[in-house]
Amino acid sequence: MSDIVQRVGENIRILRKAKGLSQEQLALRSDINASYMGQIERGDKNPTIDVLGKVAAALNTPLEELVNLRDLSPVDDKAKDDGEATRYAEKIAIQLQGLNVREQEAVYKLVKQFVQFKELQ
Repeated sequence: MSDIVQRVGENIRILRKAKGLSQEQLALRSDINASYMGQIERGDKNPTIDVLGKVAAALNTPLEELVNLRDLSPVDDKAKDDGEATRYAEKIAIQLQGLNVREQEAVYKLVKQFVQFKELQ
């Protein structure tokens, strides 16, 4: 499938995990087959806009978040690097949303130590 289909599936997976849902739970809430949900997340199937609307509603997320394609076509290498960095920062932020404050603090300390260690190299 296309890069767009892959990216949409990845976005759905990230958002689903951030909400603490299994594929089966999201499929049930979206009123679609669990197997089909897995195919969407893997980028094997190209969902209709109606299906994406159901998934977005089930995730209580704007449809725009599912089809966020900002960094698929960067202008140059620097833009690509900046886009990828932003994308990973967004992924990390989404993952942190599923944690309580104490857990978020522990992750922050771990990341801070990693960055400090990297700077010593």
